[in-house]
Amino acid sequence: MSVKYSRYIPAISLTGDFLILNLLFIGGFYYTTDGIECFSPEYWPFYLYLNIVWSILVYVFRATEIDRNTQLKALVFAYIKIVVFFFFLFLLYFQVHLLSYISRNNIKYLFPTLFLFLLIWKISLYFAFYFYRKSGFNYRNVIIIGYSERGVALKNYFNSSPWNGYRFLGFFDGDKDASKNIIGTWNDLDAFLQNNQVHEVYLLWDKIPSEHKHELISVVNNHPLRIRVVPELDEFAHLKVELVNYDLTPVIQIHRGPLRQWYNRLIKRVVDLIISLIVITGVLSWFSLVVFVFSLMQKGGGIFFIQKRTGINGRIFNCLKYRTMQPNKDADNMQATLNDHRVTPFGRLLRKTSLDELPQFINVLLGQMSVVGPRPHMLKHTEDYRRLVQRFMTRHTIKPGITGLAQVRGYRGEIKTVDDLQNRVNLDVFYVEKWNFFLDIRIMALTIWIIIRGQAQAY
Repeated sequence: MSVKYSRYIPAISLTGDFLILNLLFIGGFYYTTDGIECFSPEYWPFYLYLNIVWSILVYVFRATEIDRNTQLKALVFAYIKIVVFFFFLFLLYFQVHLLSYISRNNIKYLFPTLFLFLLIWKISLYFAFYFYRKSGFNYRNVIIIGYSERGVALKNYFNSSPWNGYRFLGFFDGDKDASKNIIGTWNDLDAFLQNNQVHEVYLLWDKIPSEHKHELISVVNNHPLRIRVVPELDEFAHLKVELVNYDLTPVIQIHRGPLRQWYNRLIKRVVDLIISLIVITGVLSWFSLVVFVFSLMQKGGGIFFIQKRTGINGRIFNCLKYRTMQPNKDADNMQATLNDHRVTPFGRLLRKTSLDELPQFINVLLGQMSVVGPRPHMLKHTEDYRRLVQRFMTRHTIKPGITGLAQVRGYRGEIKTVDDLQNRVNLDVFYVEKWNFFLDIRIMALTIWIIIRGQAQAY
């Protein structure tokens, strides 16, 4: 049975992309102009531009890196990003080059149609290879050298994923054990590779005794195999990692979530700018006058409260809020508590409705905060909490937010116990490592609902 042809999958996928792209953009132009103008020489640079831009975006977003372990969800999200950026670059061409094309009314149908056709193409291709491999074709025979719980999890992955086309043959370890599927010892490996067709070998590096490593590597290198090294990453195992070479020294680099990618940060930043400008011009501009009038009845201190807080990568910034307390010496050391005597009557209303946080949209506009993210702490609490809870500083690998996942799950306001703090940190770390655009939308919608409904912890 065939074990080849995986290398052709990216080429097949990309060929379909270009066919859909050109048929839609040239065919659509031909249809809307009755074929009069679309093949004239003045449009050829435009068609070339479209194909070059598409090629660059596919490369940047790694949409051609389709292998046995590619997930359909990851592929779909990659193409969402490609189509969005392609749309803006498409419009940019007409800003630089005054050229008439399909009318705006038709363009609004063109790009959804492009994405729909691409989606149908990718899903069809995905499941075509799924059934092809599930039927026993295009498979890879694999073995695992070393035995551990992580090795068993890897074996289960091979056996439970027919799309990947793996056939697990067995483990090699210090002693044979049929009940564990350990089919040979270190000394049996060379003979097994000579007498069986093995395509990939996985080395559980930490489970191979040091005295056998050199010998096993020599054996593996003497056969035409794909070699995979499985490191023991413990708590980092669920994160995305990358191997980086520092001269001749390989280093495993841990990536803290999707916002490490520039295009995800760009999307988040654009949303932040749009929302902050809307709130500042539409709400903050006049509501600050209302707060000013009521602040005249309070005992000094001004309309705004400015406090140094910990931002991204531990950088300190001035966090803005409407003043809700009378000036006091504990403002930078102690959180507000239930029935706190420092809170003014009008300040209590602002805190109950979360309107005291509105000036932080200025921080968002300045790039110090985001609309959604882990809430920033005062400096003293950052130093205290980082000693109490593991992974606390992971929160600071992205910008802090006005609202966050922990807040909409009910963890806001006063921190009373270590467990309360741990739960907040767990949710913040989850947000950092699993961020996506739709999660932000969901958190913002829940925040609006909570403000309308009210929350007991807001005091």
